[in-house]
Amino acid sequence: MRKSILIYLCFVLGMSMSFGQNRGKAQKNYMKAEEAIQQRQIGEAKIFLEKSIAADTTFGDSFYLLAYLNILERDYQKSRALYKRLMLCCDKEPKFALAHLSLAQYEWSEGNYAKAKQFCLSYLDFRPSSKEYKEKRIANKIIASCDYAMANMQHELPYSPVSLGDSVNKLDQQYFPAITATGNELYFTARTYKSDENIYRSEKIDGEWASPEIVRELSTKFNEGTCTISADGSFMIFTSCESTRELPGYGSCDLFMAKKVGDHWLKPKNLGPHINSRDWESQPSLSADGRTLYFVSDRKGGIGKKDIWVSHLVDGAWTTAKNLGDVVNTMEDDISPYIHSNGKTLYFSSEGHLGFGGLDIFKTDQKSPALWTKPVNIGYPLNDHRDQVSLIVSADGSKGYFSKEILAPDGKRSSKIVTFDVPEEVQPDALSSYLEGVVYDAVTKAPLKAELELKRLESDETESRVMSDSESGKYLIVLNQDEEYALFISRPGYLYQSLTFDMHNAGVDGKTLDIFLERIEKGTNITLNNIFFESNKYQLKNKSAAELEQILEFMKRNPDVAVEIAGHTDNIGTIEYNKDLSQKRAQAVVNYLISNDINASRLKAIGYGESQPISSNKTEEGRQENRRIEFIIL
Repeated sequence: MRKSILIYLCFVLGMSMSFGQNRGKAQKNYMKAEEAIQQRQIGEAKIFLEKSIAADTTFGDSFYLLAYLNILERDYQKSRALYKRLMLCCDKEPKFALAHLSLAQYEWSEGNYAKAKQFCLSYLDFRPSSKEYKEKRIANKIIASCDYAMANMQHELPYSPVSLGDSVNKLDQQYFPAITATGNELYFTARTYKSDENIYRSEKIDGEWASPEIVRELSTKFNEGTCTISADGSFMIFTSCESTRELPGYGSCDLFMAKKVGDHWLKPKNLGPHINSRDWESQPSLSADGRTLYFVSDRKGGIGKKDIWVSHLVDGAWTTAKNLGDVVNTMEDDISPYIHSNGKTLYFSSEGHLGFGGLDIFKTDQKSPALWTKPVNIGYPLNDHRDQVSLIVSADGSKGYFSKEILAPDGKRSSKIVTFDVPEEVQPDALSSYLEGVVYDAVTKAPLKAELELKRLESDETESRVMSDSESGKYLIVLNQDEEYALFISRPGYLYQSLTFDMHNAGVDGKTLDIFLERIEKGTNITLNNIFFESNKYQLKNKSAAELEQILEFMKRNPDVAVEIAGHTDNIGTIEYNKDLSQKRAQAVVNYLISNDINASRLKAIGYGESQPISSNKTEEGRQENRRIEFIIL
């Protein structure tokens, strides 16, 4: 969006203007212009003012009023030209002070920082009264921005945006992209100059983006767009601004959710009154697991004009949206949020934080549910004097995508989706990888709908929770670098699977892993991959908590099941020592369950020592696999 040149021009047509004496023809034409304005004859008034200026090029009142009339008609180019001519004759006259500020805003909007600062200083030299606090605030903001820009433009970041090509950018306008964690599925809003907005999808095939197709299940004769997608591509939230029988709304623009099953989108549903209001809601951004939503609203109770809000999906319902707070939101517009797949780094656009002018893109990181770091401007030339919005960053932090606006000579605006290599300074602090595959029944090989819960081992906190597709069994879950995770896959009637992932130095390449769930039957067993002991000890380490809780919940959900906890070791040490150690480790798990109200009659602890290896004891990797705790259905 362009910055308005209308800078709180609080002078009204009836304000008193002081005239010089003996201005003759210029003054008469000016007075005729005033009369025409009172009769709402704006065109006629402009003619009289042109005559006044022709008669006397030092009669500043005519320049001033004519410039104002052009502003009312949004002809900013003519108004700026008149203000510049006004400066030649009357730049020292206090009654024309706002012309200085208007020219400052124009030069600022064009990136002419030195000129903009000088006009602001000349405006402040008039010592504006206390009633003009808004204008003084604008002047000081522009000065601070100009100083910031001139200093930081010296630290230019590598930045070379490239269009995604005509195959993607085939309509007049494409904007607000959204991408899955794999980087192979792109959604965006697009339209022609004559059509309404719709959501389109493009897929990367053999490294090239295919021609996008409209998402027909979500398309109506009205506008649908500005969407966000979960990391696995199974949930979408989008904006619709026309309340219809199919998409009933609460206000001017509402947010709707649609779920994808197999290759089809189900009928979208309004997110409800905890998120939508009578006011404007748009520009959503979903966390990787689809359970946290950031969006923009101009509703009452905010901090500025447009603010960023957040809601969480708890037990199938969205919580009442909360303002993200004054660390992120300002008195100006704060829009276009994008939560990175790491769930911590938020990119957004703001007019209120110090930057290069207009809407700049900033980055902040979440340190706790209610604590965000001070936003950081992502730098030049990613940000400049123009507006920058709708940035998204790939899971691995390497690629950025946004829509670039192009102004044609005839005044038409088009926009294309472009991509660029993200400079290291702009990348998220925590990069992400992903694990994808299919959940199957181990016997029938039929795909299964199952829950996948990812927990951080050190804190026992759930980082994400997703469901595999009910038709295809496909799943995708995001893993952040420098974390150690437990992943639990469960479905009623089946024995859960336990996986462990140490993402320290693991890289950011995605991995594929199919998962096979066993039905709860006698003899079914799994390895408890997230039970940990110190070397040669049997006391449970704290990071075993996630697995222990999973076992506990399984036992509670299946009260008729009895199990054996089996301990195993490698072959380092004597046979007797290893058997004793494995027995004590198995018993430690049993003791935990008994202490949490699981009847001892349902539990059996057996230590097998080194007698049942599953891998070679000749390598450290093999010995590590042999040191394990198993969970066996009796």
